[in-house]
Amino acid sequence: MNSLMTLVEQIATQHNADVFYYAGPISREGYDLITQCCVAHVPKKNACLFLATYGGDADAAYRIARALRHNYEKLHIFIPRECKSAGTLLLIGATSLIISDRGELGPLDVQLSKPDEIFERSSGLDIMQSLRVLREETLSFFTRYLIDIKVGSGITARTAAEIACKLTVGVFSPIYAHIDPLTLGEVQRAIAIAYEYGERLDNYDHNLKPDALARLVTGYPSHGFVVDRKEARDLFVNVRATEPNEEQFGEMLYQHAQPGRDIPWVSNLTIALQSEINHTEDENEQTQCTNPKTDSSS
Repeated sequence: MNSLMTLVEQIATQHNADVFYYAGPISREGYDLITQCCVAHVPKKNACLFLATYGGDADAAYRIARALRHNYEKLHIFIPRECKSAGTLLLIGATSLIISDRGELGPLDVQLSKPDEIFERSSGLDIMQSLRVLREETLSFFTRYLIDIKVGSGITARTAAEIACKLTVGVFSPIYAHIDPLTLGEVQRAIAIAYEYGERLDNYDHNLKPDALARLVTGYPSHGFVVDRKEARDLFVNVRATEPNEEQFGEMLYQHAQPGRDIPWVSNLTIALQSEINHTEDENEQTQCTNPKTDSSS
């Protein structure tokens, strides 16, 4: 039995679990593959999922998490490297997170299609961050105008405020005119979906800490922001580092299939292990049949 299958056997025995690997985009195709893996044999009590993804479809992430929790009592998710966006949403449905030294999560970022662009998407966090900056700058401009006019001219505060308001509106109106209300509505709807899915998945084991979901959805400045193991402990209740055999196993899987794939690569490694054991037993039986023992009494 090769080293990879030896590690599969160790982890499966340690957790009394089926061992899965998912690499690539979170998609409906990935959900179908996970479902097929779950029903391909009589499942064990728990599941261990090694997950490497840059994100994808939030609906598919929800379906994958629900499928695994429907078939298994506990779900332990291992993060050998990147697990971003919709991958982070999937993690909320886990009993525990096991994060390697090189593992990282990311915000529950909304990805939107760019107008007039094919296969390109923008971050919902970009829009929310832009609105936040505009709000802060608008207030700052108004305050500076108000103080400068009041101190410099000696007119009443009310008059100074009216003048400052008109100046501020004149500066920022053209900028706000470029904001598309439909895009804002799309962002808000996607944020609401992330909240709703997150709350439902957290009901399994309540592994999220208070206010962690809000932080994951709106509390980070960029799509690629790194949430390492130390910070993950501020967000999730059950988080630990990988053990040496788990670290080695995750690296071997990652090198075999990495997250930057066009289509997801999904495997139930417990089934592969059993197939290899059966194959080895068949070979041993054939060897015994072709090499029968000699009767020493003859």
